[in-house]
Amino acid sequence: MQNEITIVTAFYNIGRTTRGNDQYLSYFDFWSGLKNYVVIYTTEDMKELILEKRKQHHLEGKTTIIVKELNEFDFQTLNKIKETFKNYNQALHRKNPNNIECISPLYCYLMYLKPFFICDAIERGIVSENIMWLDFGFNHGDSFFINKDQFRFLLEKQENIINDKINFFSIKDQEANTIPEIYYNMEPFLIGGLIYGSNRAWSSFKKNLYECMQCFLSFNIVDDDQIMFLWCTRNYPQNYNIVRCYEWFDSLFNFIPKEIKNTILFKRKNSQYYKLIKEEIKNKKNINLYNKSRLYFKYFYYKFINKKYIEL
Repeated sequence: MQNEITIVTAFYNIGRTTRGNDQYLSYFDFWSGLKNYVVIYTTEDMKELILEKRKQHHLEGKTTIIVKELNEFDFQTLNKIKETFKNYNQALHRKNPNNIECISPLYCYLMYLKPFFICDAIERGIVSENIMWLDFGFNHGDSFFINKDQFRFLLEKQENIINDKINFFSIKDQEANTIPEIYYNMEPFLIGGLIYGSNRAWSSFKKNLYECMQCFLSFNIVDDDQIMFLWCTRNYPQNYNIVRCYEWFDSLFNFIPKEIKNTILFKRKNSQYYKLIKEEIKNKKNINLYNKSRLYFKYFYYKFINKKYIEL
């Protein structure tokens, strides 16, 4: 298991009205056939239901489920978050005041805990050197990838991923706005659903994120993970690698084996295909003239001729 990517995820029912246990179990069901070792943090009542999803693929031997209460991870910070929500209106002047991060202290705390889950798994000695955080509800069923029967492979690190840093994935080339501006406009730069790094990188990330949360709390504000990740990259850039992607869930392409990547079915909503080809050209360093010319031909074709093409 040493060279394999271990996936860590978590599911806790925090009282969301729009998505219940069954909804999240169906989300997890989509990717539960991945052949990587998976560590899942949850509550006692969900343990067997989650394990059953892995058993359907005969992967119970590559699954560890840990029952641990949320307040056991960082009790003091949880209390500070609750107190801040109680004393200060986190929805005030924000673009989407009804979003869960504006009204639920437990949700913000859960998002903050991502590196805490992973560092707990590291301390238990149940993960490999290479660790991916993957949201329990990643892909939201078939929001991007559309055929769960294809999710029967082993995730592998591709060439643009840096092992000794935390790898974040972004839907923008860059972000010039200040942290307060992003807090109010609620237009995040980084994606929180997939994060990758080595043991040491996750340990540093946990320390950075803890510092970030204390900073936010000192200003009487709380938010979910994405804006705090940006704070970490700006204050400790040496610890992070930001990889460009174009949809909320296409970050997974950075870990799908090449022979599978060419056949997997997905639907694209917000990005244009020629931009992906441009990114491929930029990332391919050792490529022969024939293949490079082929990529450039595709780039010009989809940018200037077939502009309506939006799906692979």
